[in-house]
Amino acid sequence: MTTQALTPGRFERAVLRFSRMLSGGSFAAFALCVLLFYEVFVVVMTFAPINSGALGGFLEEFRIRCFQLEPKTGWMKWSSVAVMLGEPLPLVGIVFFIWRAQIHELWQTNRRAVFPIASVALLLVSVLGAGLAGLGRAEPVQRELPFPADRLRSELPMPAFKLTNQDGLPVTPADFKGRVTLVTAVFSTCTKTCPMMLKKIRDVLDQLTPAERAELSVVAFSLSPEADTRELRTMITKAYGFDTTQFHFVNGVPAEMNALLDQLNIGRMRDDKTGELIHSNLFILLDREGRIAYRLSLSQREQSWLVSAVRALLTEKAK
Repeated sequence: MTTQALTPGRFERAVLRFSRMLSGGSFAAFALCVLLFYEVFVVVMTFAPINSGALGGFLEEFRIRCFQLEPKTGWMKWSSVAVMLGEPLPLVGIVFFIWRAQIHELWQTNRRAVFPIASVALLLVSVLGAGLAGLGRAEPVQRELPFPADRLRSELPMPAFKLTNQDGLPVTPADFKGRVTLVTAVFSTCTKTCPMMLKKIRDVLDQLTPAERAELSVVAFSLSPEADTRELRTMITKAYGFDTTQFHFVNGVPAEMNALLDQLNIGRMRDDKTGELIHSNLFILLDREGRIAYRLSLSQREQSWLVSAVRALLTEKAK
């Protein structure tokens, strides 16, 4: 009996070709080129100037989403940039470690083959980048939900306090009777969410008319009473251009200050490893009677409600 040689089928031939590609230097060269062009893409998306037009809008949206860009100040979270730039480096090391012999052989024997491989890799990264731009433009604009004033309205008592502002003047709830008061809690050396909260307060004040601003007070409680000196609180007040007759960055005896923060349910804790103070990000609005009317967070939606909440309370008359 004779044995007939088996001819591999179409699937087997495809698997064989794929195996040869993976074991050869072409795949490794392609992977390295893709990673290289990805790095170039991230550098361009990070540092290219934002101009008007669709491309400028895409660059700005990319940086807002990936790097928490603040469009008005140009501030970005550089740790996120470093992470995105550093992600491909371990993959580059793995490719070199596994395919180093094949890469060396390809470069020595068929160097010209690298250029079409690089072209395909560039085309792939370009298509993916263009796809991201298209998705960004195609995203539907989300309508801002109206501020649910009646549903969120409360009339909770505000705890009593007697603290000192950045000018060394005493501040008590009685000082704001008949006015609307925006309350928050920050500390002067914070580099993460506190600047965002103070900037949001600055934006709110800028959106109000002079007549509306005249009926609003702002009180910022210190989250770090041991460290927030009068000089530091004055520096923060000046840095954001706050009117010292309207803005009060207050502090007091640490035990009393912490007790007040606890009464307001403003959570905070110290990271044992980094020493960083982690805290709640809240905007508390008091009505003209000094009662807590609204508690809003730093979330995008509730930030957008802040001006509406202030104006809703300004229309109310003191009893």
